[in-house]
Amino acid sequence: MAVAISIAYYVSDYGYGHAARSVAVIRELLRQADEAGRPLQLHLASGRALPFLERSLTEGFAAAARIGGCGHRLLTRRIDSDPGYALRPGSLQADPLRQRAAALAYLEALPLRIRREAAWLGSTGASLAVSDIVAEAFPAARRAGLPSVGLSNFTWYTAYQELLPEELLAPLARPYLDMDAFVALAGASEPQWGDEPVERAGYFCRVADPERAEQLRRRLDPSGGRRLVALFPGMGSGPGSPLERLALLRDPRWLAVVSSGMELPAGAEAVRIPESCTESQLYVAACDAVLTKPGWGTVSEAVCLGKPLALLERPRFREDRCIAETLRGRHPLLRLGEEELAEPELGDRLLELAGRSGAAAGELRTEEEEAPLAPPGEAARIAARLLERAAAGGQAPGRRPLERSQ
Repeated sequence: MAVAISIAYYVSDYGYGHAARSVAVIRELLRQADEAGRPLQLHLASGRALPFLERSLTEGFAAAARIGGCGHRLLTRRIDSDPGYALRPGSLQADPLRQRAAALAYLEALPLRIRREAAWLGSTGASLAVSDIVAEAFPAARRAGLPSVGLSNFTWYTAYQELLPEELLAPLARPYLDMDAFVALAGASEPQWGDEPVERAGYFCRVADPERAEQLRRRLDPSGGRRLVALFPGMGSGPGSPLERLALLRDPRWLAVVSSGMELPAGAEAVRIPESCTESQLYVAACDAVLTKPGWGTVSEAVCLGKPLALLERPRFREDRCIAETLRGRHPLLRLGEEELAEPELGDRLLELAGRSGAAAGELRTEEEEAPLAPPGEAARIAARLLERAAAGGQAPGRRPLERSQ
């Protein structure tokens, strides 16, 4: 039997965007390894998103192992979550005091987390560590003698640059200095991580079968008389929340599609994506527009599936601005302040956005030299590069000496 390719794959669990795009890449890893006749052993580490990742991937690994006889294995491990973003209750806006407290607690525990992950990595037999974008994975991989690849549109170091003081940013940067290579996803504006040239990648998402999406749309709106909006604002409807005043939820022309756990104000009509659903991209594909905070995962689905975007602005979030900049002049876009959610004409503005999106596509920037926002086969290309690195085994070219690890 061919020698197995073994990869340790870390997935941040602040929201589900990191998990959804990791599923797209991991499914490609499995497909390509299976086609090459190489068993894939994937050691998957995440926190709150781990059950979703397991539901999304377990059946595919089992089917590939059963049909191809390659002995593919998915092994999972729960880890502590990243600090993420601290928001004011009922709001999209940052809470700097809570963010500082979360960062301090994270940094205090970081040395122990690095030691723990190094011991685990050393026990897996993996030949490559991939992280999107769990920071401790990189110094842990260095201690374990493994090459590492970062895969993200941001690092927590840059994400916090407008939220934390400088004395906390420097120690947050240190773990990322230990990565060997960085795959910068669309919207990334990062320092030079690793010794190798940064590899740029566009938007990608999980596959959404058009026929299944159309069937879903007919089921959600049997009359065919309403527009569907994927509503993922990243907030609940607690006291004082803008969602309490969101007229769109009571607009008979629109039907909102929301996540299973989203709180809604009394009297609001919406379709909830079932908690057990692993293919939420089908719901995005079934909608006419997407109203969301600027998370990479949902934005990527809207871009790849050709859905106009209404983005909620969060002024102190650097990541959001970088994502929005990738879309400027290249994708149908409406930018909204939090207070604009309460405006009664929001439904009209979304109708206009959805109506002009097809016509506007021809007016958007089309310079031949500009790379497409969502190149075909992007997840497959990323997976191929990761498999190449993992199959090579050993230390990556140009790897820095172990002594530089913090």
